[in-house]
Amino acid sequence: MKGKEDVIAFREIDVSRDSSTPAKYKVQATPTVIILDAAGKEVETFVGTPEESELQEAIDKAVSS
Repeated sequence: MKGKEDVIAFREIDVSRDSSTPAKYKVQATPTVIILDAAGKEVETFVGTPEESELQEAIDKAVSS
């Protein structure tokens, strides 16, 4: 997402090494992409790989909230 590098943070979780974070967000399958706003509230969850346009829309929503 060009131009958002200073606004968003990306975290990848290895579910075989960290089971508490996936449990916290009720992750049932991989890949799962969860978009959080600055307050840590879930804005959007994608199970599977989202289309770039869907991902961009969710990031824009998180940044603007």
